[in-house]
Amino acid sequence: RFSSRMLRLTRMRSVAAVSRPLLSHVGARFVTKNAMEHPNPNIKSASDQLWYQFHNFWPVQVPLSMQMPGTPRAEDGVEAAEPVTELTTLPNGVRVITESSWGLGASMAIFLGTGSRVETKETHGCSHFLQHLAFKASVDKSQFMMTREIESLGGHVAAGAGRDCIMYAGECLSSDAPELFELMAESALKPRLDKLDVDNARALVFGDHQNQMQNGAGAVQELLHAVAYQGQTLGASVMCDPHAAEMMQGATIQQFLDETISPSRVIVVGVGVEHARMLDTVQKVFGEMPSSSPKEPELAKYYGGDMRMQGEPGLAHIAIALEGVACDDKDMLALATLQSILGGGDQFSAGGPGKGLTSRIFRNVLSNPEVQTANGINVSYKDSGLFGIQATCDSQYADKTVKLLTTELARLRKPFTEEEVSRAKNMTRSSLFLNLET
Repeated sequence: RFSSRMLRLTRMRSVAAVSRPLLSHVGARFVTKNAMEHPNPNIKSASDQLWYQFHNFWPVQVPLSMQMPGTPRAEDGVEAAEPVTELTTLPNGVRVITESSWGLGASMAIFLGTGSRVETKETHGCSHFLQHLAFKASVDKSQFMMTREIESLGGHVAAGAGRDCIMYAGECLSSDAPELFELMAESALKPRLDKLDVDNARALVFGDHQNQMQNGAGAVQELLHAVAYQGQTLGASVMCDPHAAEMMQGATIQQFLDETISPSRVIVVGVGVEHARMLDTVQKVFGEMPSSSPKEPELAKYYGGDMRMQGEPGLAHIAIALEGVACDDKDMLALATLQSILGGGDQFSAGGPGKGLTSRIFRNVLSNPEVQTANGINVSYKDSGLFGIQATCDSQYADKTVKLLTTELARLRKPFTEEEVSRAKNMTRSSLFLNLET
C-alpha cells in the first residue's frame, strides 16, 4: 500500500512539473496568435485569456465576490437613460407609438379596434376565430412557412381577442424587429380563410368552449358582462356560440374584417425599437391601407341585473359587481388602488411577504373556510367598466358567501386607514412596474 501511494504521489509531482513549462508555452501561443481573437471584446491580454482558459476546465468554483478579468467593475456602471416615448400618426390614420429600452430585445404589438362588441348576429364569433387563425397560414404563406420564418428569427408570438380589440404581439431581438413585424401584420391583415383553415380554427373554438364549461370562474365572468350590459356591446360574449361556430365560413370572417377595420382603428406599439425604423416598417406595411370610415361602435350602456346558471356540482361561482370606469377616466388609478385594498387569493396561499394576507378579502372573506377563492374585480374598457368581487365556495354556503361579499363592498364606503392606503398604493405601483417589465 505504501509503495502504490508513493507511486501515485510521484506521478502527480511529475504532472505538476510538466504543467509549468506547458503553461508558459500555451501563454506564448496565446500572445502570438490569439490575443486579439477572443469572442469577448473585453479580453485583451494573454493573462486574461489564460484565466478563462483554465477556469473553464479546472474543477474550481469562482466566488461571486471575485472580479473576473476583462469585466468592468460595479463602480464603473452607467446609469440607464430615461425611456423616450414617441407618437406619430401616419397620413391614413395609423398611430405608431414607440418607447426606447436599454435591452437587446424588442416587444411589438398591433391593436385592431374591433372585437366582439361590434359583431352582429351574422358575424358573431369572428373575433374568436381570428384569434385562432393568427400566425397560421396567410394569403401568401403556408402555415409551415409562417412558422419557419418566425422561428428563424427566434421570435415569440401570440394573439388574443377581446371585447373591444384584437391584439397580435411578438418579441425578438431588436435587430430582427422589422422582419417579425411584417409577419405579424401579414397574419393580422391577410389570414388565409380557406375551408381547411376555418375548419382547423373551428376545432380550437370548440375546445375553448369545452374548457370554459369546465371553468366556472371564467364562465361567471362572461355571465357578469352579459347581465351588466344585457347582451349588447360589452355584453356580447367573446366566446363563439357552438351553433355559430358550426356555421362559420371564411367569407363571413372576411366581411367582418372589411366592415370593422380601418387605418384609424390600428395602433402599433413597439418597445426597444428605434422610432424612425419602426415608422419605416409600418409605412411599408400599412402605408397603402386605404382610409375608410366604418360605423362607430355603439356606446356601452350599463343595465345591471341578476343571472343564475346551473354549473358544476358541489361548487358555486359568484360575482357581484357595480359599474366601474372607462380606461381613460381620471379615477381609473383610484379604482385600481381600491382593488388592491380589497386584494384576494385562495385558501391554499403559502403566505409570506407580498401574498396580500393583510388585504380586506383575506381578513374578512377568506377567513371563512367555506370560501375557497375570492378576488377583487376591476376591468375597464373604452367607455365603461366593472368593479366588484368574485368568489368560489361550497354550494351549500352560497347564501353566506353572498352576504360576505356584499358586506365587504358596503364597507368600502367607510374611511380607510393611512396604513392600508399606503400599502395599496405601493402594491398598485409594484403591479404596474412589473407589467412594464414584460
